[in-house]
Amino acid sequence: MAEKTLVQALVKAQSEMGHAVFDQVNPQYDSRFASLKSVIDAAKPALNANGIAFIQRSIPMENGISVETVLYGHGEEIATGPVPVPAQKITAQGYGSAMTYAKRYSLAMAVGIAADEDDDGAAAEAEKPQSAPKKTKPKPIQHEGGVEDYSTKIGAEAFLKGWVENELPLHDDLAGVFANNRDPITTIKEHQPEIYEKIKQAYNSRKAEIEAAKENNDAEL
Repeated sequence: MAEKTLVQALVKAQSEMGHAVFDQVNPQYDSRFASLKSVIDAAKPALNANGIAFIQRSIPMENGISVETVLYGHGEEIATGPVPVPAQKITAQGYGSAMTYAKRYSLAMAVGIAADEDDDGAAAEAEKPQSAPKKTKPKPIQHEGGVEDYSTKIGAEAFLKGWVENELPLHDDLAGVFANNRDPITTIKEHQPEIYEKIKQAYNSRKAEIEAAKENNDAEL
């Protein structure tokens, strides 16, 4: 009779296993899951009875833990591949929780048993990394009366007043001033071209003043 292979032994061990007991509750999703102890209790006796041992090794991972389960027996080994789990907190407790989570899922995956209830992906969907928050656009120049429709003559003139009286004299970073107010300027250019020309003239005038002052300072040096 040919010597049993690791795969043959694993087949027999799996036929003797039951799923892990769901002995823990996740209150966030109102679902049950198996603790690491429960998964080990479900897998280890049948594995060992069929000449199979397992080890779990950690693999370096930035801001988390990655665990791989390796099955040994009958002169062979089967590696499952790493299961990465990010740490929710960069603390010893956070990494410990991630390690337990990864070990539980890695072992359950390696031997083919369930470790938690099937929620049809609800938890994974809820725990998707959030996209980076959108940058808040700088507020445009405020004007008297709170007019926000820069397409009208009243709104465009109010913007021009704030642009000339309050903004340009205070700044030498004209590119930044323009970027902060790009949207209203574009609207005014489209709907009130005459006022846009006045805005542009004020901009160019301020630019010339800054350049002249810079030249004077350079000359003094």
